[in-house]
Amino acid sequence: MSNEQSPFELLKQFRGLIHRQPLFITNRLDVDSYHFTFLDKEGNLLPNDAEVPAFLSELSDILPTLSEHRKTLLSIPASWRDALSDGRASTLDYTFVLQEQDIPVVSDNARFRFARHAENGADGNQDELLLVDLQQHNIEALEANLSEWQSHHSQIAALGVNDQSDYGLCKTSEFDFCQGAFYTFPSISDRKKISPSLQTLTELLVKLQNPEIEAEELADTVNQDVALSYKLLRLINSAFFGLPREVSSTQQAIVMLGQNKIKTWASLLGLSGIDDKPVELRVVAMTRARMCELLAKHYKGQPDLFFAAGLFSTLDALVDNPLPTLIEKLPLSPELKDALLKHEGAAGQALRDTLNYEQGNWEALASSPIPTEIMAHVYLDALYWSKELNAQLAS
Repeated sequence: MSNEQSPFELLKQFRGLIHRQPLFITNRLDVDSYHFTFLDKEGNLLPNDAEVPAFLSELSDILPTLSEHRKTLLSIPASWRDALSDGRASTLDYTFVLQEQDIPVVSDNARFRFARHAENGADGNQDELLLVDLQQHNIEALEANLSEWQSHHSQIAALGVNDQSDYGLCKTSEFDFCQGAFYTFPSISDRKKISPSLQTLTELLVKLQNPEIEAEELADTVNQDVALSYKLLRLINSAFFGLPREVSSTQQAIVMLGQNKIKTWASLLGLSGIDDKPVELRVVAMTRARMCELLAKHYKGQPDLFFAAGLFSTLDALVDNPLPTLIEKLPLSPELKDALLKHEGAAGQALRDTLNYEQGNWEALASSPIPTEIMAHVYLDALYWSKELNAQLAS
């Protein structure tokens, strides 16, 4: 048997940080591509002459496992880019982000495109994607430069779109793409009375999280929602779980997996049924939940509690209401409430770590008691897990 490591395991040998962010099509919030950034342990860009890592030759096999075969925007050193240009043809569409004073190598590979930051010069060719960081350009700068940018570039992407007002600016400025944390926060301007369907979901979550619920009552609660019980059994019997025998009822699932697992999975499936939000928000919920769960062993905590903290941290964005208001209605344990609302306790610290990594707050992440190397591995494992689960839910 071969002892060669899989491409994904090779990637985990990288000694720095890897960060993935979706690049949305602005006018409909579908993911156009994923932006992968490779950084050193402190969160800084690698030098353009950085040593080429062993995993780079396998990148065209690695990235589809983390990007659902979408197009890829890459922030990597010039040395890595040149090695990819000289390597075997890829089935992926790569767009390389040019850094300051970086001159692109013309490649025979037509799948390679380039992007540049606005502050590094906007007079590139029309084929280049222009990246405009809203955290570095105020409204006056946008108004002064937008027409010139549009004349030199056929497509423009806004970065640093971190709240709903930023997203509104993207739409009015007619940016083609946008990237940032805006979709993970509630739209306060659109806040309204919770719809009947969301009210039903909230009531379901209340019942599922009741610590006093008995197994039979839990099964009845799930079975009252025919669609939910069907989805739950379908998921549990999928290859994702890999159980030795088929589960034919909710009661049997509770016996095999335990009440806490069924509560968690039923809650996840319920939240994933909200259809007026970007699918990527569901991916974020799953990734946060899994990353928190994987951090539980490092914090010597209860995995189910940590998973729930990550999962419910997206509830405010899913239903466009403040998290404290929503949490008040859920009979959660004091530990889980403190984790969600105050980021206190072991689960709260894991959630804080997860959010810092997700949002690229590298300085804050450095204060965590968990080593950066472990955090990076956990993040990659969580991305892979959520990608597999999302594919199963979508099938």
